[in-house]
Amino acid sequence: MTLQSNDPSTGETVLREARMSWWALWPRVFLGLIGLALAGWGLLRQDQAGYAVAGFGGLMFVWFVGSALLRRGAMLVKLTPRYLVLQTGLVSRHTSTVMLNRVESLDVDQSLWQRMSGYGTLTIRGTGSEDLRLVGINDPVGFQAEARRAINAASGAPL
Repeated sequence: MTLQSNDPSTGETVLREARMSWWALWPRVFLGLIGLALAGWGLLRQDQAGYAVAGFGGLMFVWFVGSALLRRGAMLVKLTPRYLVLQTGLVSRHTSTVMLNRVESLDVDQSLWQRMSGYGTLTIRGTGSEDLRLVGINDPVGFQAEARRAINAASGAPL
């Protein structure tokens, strides 16, 4: 997926963006749906115990699905023609930027389930900087291929 939008922080064209996959968050979403089912069952009972179960189920739903939404929204990876930018956090923000000419390797780790679901872990190793480990991102192989193309274009190597 190639985007043609400008990144206001760097003023560059964003080639690709990646977020955490919903498949990486399936246990939280599943537990939230169990809470929603408990809430519905408790409301159908229409007695004191049923209302207590409904309240507990509602809290479960808000806790687990809310944490999944926050976790997904708290990580964004952008690939520009010169930089790879990892932004984490919602309230306080941490941004790691690696110049593409400083990237040594791009490693993808995927289990069988992750390969079938289309998500995985991408590790970016750069010279003189910390490793960026992107856990649970959508289409890590496609992101890796796009990053390699951008690295080759930045270095002037043939595609």
